[in-house]
Order: sequence, then structure tokens, then C-alpha cells
Amino acid sequence: MPEPVTLRPRGGMIIAVAALVIAVAALVFIAVDGGLLELVRWAWPVVLLGWGAWLVYLRPFVRVSEGFVEVSNIVRTYRVPWGDIAEVDSRYALTLRTNGGRVIRAWAAPAPGARQALSTQRVDVAHTPGEGETRRPSDAEGTASGDAAGLVRRELDRHRREGLTSVSGTAVTWHPLLIAGTAALTVAAVLSLALPHG
Repeated sequence: MPEPVTLRPRGGMIIAVAALVIAVAALVFIAVDGGLLELVRWAWPVVLLGWGAWLVYLRPFVRVSEGFVEVSNIVRTYRVPWGDIAEVDSRYALTLRTNGGRVIRAWAAPAPGARQALSTQRVDVAHTPGEGETRRPSDAEGTASGDAAGLVRRELDRHRREGLTSVSGTAVTWHPLLIAGTAALTVAAVLSLALPHG
């Protein structure tokens, strides 16, 4: 694999962009209608909405590279070397099980909703990687979980065939600035709504 491939949640992007547009429009409206003082008082809940949309829908990703699979969720990122992947599943989302028993689900690659799953035919998963009877609608190409699981399974198979799997363990990175920023914005938003405004 010459270049890393990064997958992001497609459906969530629409929700996130809509939330961000609404947040910006609300901030502009508050500033124009009430002035700077009103903007300072009421901006926090609106900013929290935009921040939450970015954090939940735009920030998560799955990156497949030559050395590892990187799963970045809301405030934590996993870097899983190919040699530490014991199993790849897609039932609820792209899920990696490591040799040590850790279960890692990717927010960026959720399984399809019930409506899409019910409309999936056996032919839709006939050519996807995996065992015949274990393939399910979440493995179908064109779904977030199916595309991600298919890419990971193909690369994992290639790495195993070519003996490229390293034996190092999975690295976990927490993102304290994201956690602190979210907590601070939440507190500011709650105080903004709770304090009396004259």
C-alpha cells in the first residue's frame, strides 16, 4: 500500500455541516440583533453545538497504512499494527480485536441502519472479503462498515501472506486537550443558560 487511505463517516458529514452552518448563522444573528455583550452571554451553547458536531461526526477516522490501522474516535486514538489484529468484524461498526483481547470499534465506520440492512441482498456481499456464511449486511460494499472492513481485511491478508506483520502491540493515545476543551465548553454553556440575564 503506497499511500495511507483515510476513511471518515460520510453520513455524519451532512449532519455536522448542517450543525456548523446553523451554529454560525445563530452566532451572526445574536451579534447583529443583540450586540457584542449578548454574543458573549449566549455564544457558549451555540459554540458547544458546533464543537460537538465536529467532535462526533467530522473528527473520527480510520486510516489504513503500510504498518498499522489507526482508529481515531472522539477523544482516543488506537494505532494497531497488522501483527496485533486477531479478528476483523463489522457487525455494529468496523471492529478490530487484538491478540490481547482488546475490542476497538471505529466511530468513523458504523454499520448500516436497519432500513439499509433489510434491503441488502446476498449478492451485495457475495464478493466482499470474509467467510461465506459469516458475511452480513454490514460487510456490503458502499456501507461505511463494509468499505472499512473490506479494506482492512484485504490489507491484513496481504500482510500475512507477505510476512509483513510486526509483533508490536497496540498503542492508545488519549487527547486531553479535546477532553478539557469539551468540558470547559460544556460548563460555559450550562452557566450561560443557568445564570440570569437582564
